[in-house]
Amino acid sequence: MPPLAKIVARDIMRNDLITADPDQSLVDLRHLLIESHISGVPVVEEGRLVGIVSRSDLVRVEELVEALDAEVSEEVWLENQADGFKHPAPEGFRGFRRRLGELKVKDAMRAQVVTCSPDTPVQEVAAEMVRHHVHRIVVVTGDKPLGIVSTLDIAALVADEGIDQVGP
Repeated sequence: MPPLAKIVARDIMRNDLITADPDQSLVDLRHLLIESHISGVPVVEEGRLVGIVSRSDLVRVEELVEALDAEVSEEVWLENQADGFKHPAPEGFRGFRRRLGELKVKDAMRAQVVTCSPDTPVQEVAAEMVRHHVHRIVVVTGDKPLGIVSTLDIAALVADEGIDQVGP
């Protein structure tokens, strides 16, 4: 393997790219992430990169849903409201938690994706991950995703570099 300074994104990217569609359900996305043993995927529409979504984004949506349900459920609905009439409980409220099953990838994805070219030096890729606090960078040509570099790929590279240098 060449010295770290000469390694570029193309050398370590995963090019067997697993992607999500913006209209895919969040339930399907969760299964995809679990079955593929990954924590995030680029969102691609008609071959174009349009976003990125991760397990953290799914958790964020779930936390928001739970918070909204808690806010609504704290409201006490009295049959005899201030106007003196007897009112039925509001109809149509199904609960935000139940609505979660209807949400799509586009509802949870982030449209701003940190990207790099295949020729971007790996040290620059790692620096961008740190700067933007992300765990994956999509390797693109234009708006077409070619691969992905994750923090695990960087860690594997560093681990290999260290092993190569320790020998006799």
